[in-house]
Amino acid sequence: TSTVRTISATEKAQGAKANPGLLAEYGGRMTGPQATYVESIGKNIAVHSGLGNARSEFTVALLNSPVNNAFAIPGGYIYITRQLAALMNNEAELAGVLGHEVGHVAARHSAKRQQAATRNTVIGALGAALSGALLGNNVFGQLGQRVFSQGSQLLTLQFSRSQELQADGLGVNYLRSAGYDPRAMASVLESLGRQTALDAQLRGSNSDAPAWASTHPDPA
Repeated sequence: TSTVRTISATEKAQGAKANPGLLAEYGGRMTGPQATYVESIGKNIAVHSGLGNARSEFTVALLNSPVNNAFAIPGGYIYITRQLAALMNNEAELAGVLGHEVGHVAARHSAKRQQAATRNTVIGALGAALSGALLGNNVFGQLGQRVFSQGSQLLTLQFSRSQELQADGLGVNYLRSAGYDPRAMASVLESLGRQTALDAQLRGSNSDAPAWASTHPDPA
């Protein structure tokens, strides 16, 4: 699957609109030397995506959240929590996680998931509308509201396994181009897998899934 060479104005607007809410949900954007370091690594790895002037196109935020998570939304917005950043053993692993998220942006995965989900919502709503018409109910006016209300939620939908694998592949390529050991991507997944197993053991089998599961499948 090809990757985009520019970030569109529409995607930038989508990201800018969703960014404040996501920052608030994850404890806000951290500042200071650690945050500056994470931002510099993220922008440096983003350059290797070939997305226009990637250093200025991307916004990289270290989130003040105690959960393991990293995600991206359209417009070049990349996020990683302080908890996940602390799990990294070296700079290459951090670059690998951020490069993986850059890969999602380059491959426009959020937009593709959003389009698919919106299409399914429209189809479902139209089916309800046709049924309502037969029963004498007017539900066409609810269609636009239903699609619109899900807009911000669709930006952070869980990606498919194939999309995660593509982002991994792109992240590995970015690591190699930036001079890092590309095997860092595998060691990150191993660390996250161990952390996931430990979290599951501590929570118990009937507990909720980890927070990152809302945007990523099980790394195993």
